[in-house]
Amino acid sequence: MSEKTILFINACMRDAGASRTWRLAQAFLEAFRKQNPDIRIKERKVLDSALPILTGTLAEKRDQTFRENPHDPMFDAAYEMAAADLVVIAAPYWDLTFPAALKVYLEWCSVLGITFHYTREGKQEGLCRAEKLVYITTAGGIIGDQNYGYEYMKGLGRMFGIHDSAWISAEGLDIQENDPEAIMLEAEKEAVRTAEEVKASGI
Repeated sequence: MSEKTILFINACMRDAGASRTWRLAQAFLEAFRKQNPDIRIKERKVLDSALPILTGTLAEKRDQTFRENPHDPMFDAAYEMAAADLVVIAAPYWDLTFPAALKVYLEWCSVLGITFHYTREGKQEGLCRAEKLVYITTAGGIIGDQNYGYEYMKGLGRMFGIHDSAWISAEGLDIQENDPEAIMLEAEKEAVRTAEEVKASGI
């Protein structure tokens, strides 16, 4: 039986010690790893990826390169997405969605022939191995019905063939009358519960 892999997409904008999103993600990952100590966690730090913005010209070059050499390093992001058994994304709530660096990374994951394809009838089908995606975020205010980052990831996940998803959040952290540490502790408990549920589903 092959080793299973969690792709941890780290889109935190602050260092680990200062990022509340990173802290919440670690609560999930540590709880999951306790139940499955043999699982491998592959971390992709989007700020360190140095992936360029995908312009029209670059997209055409990418298509040509794929035809000539589908295993060129420019497709590494797409292959790691396709090969993961579980996808975990940690991104702060920025401007109603998530930081731009994550969008750039996701565009490099969206490669026809690696993470999705079309049938002869024109139906889009996902090619990714993972069955579940977990999206983790923190917000200074209340997200409410403007949860566009998670909604986008759910849609993209379905495009990739990942049809099940979960959302973990800590909100209201910067509202003056709130206790941010208490909010974080409660969110970490939810992260542990979610890890148990994902494990129970057979990941």
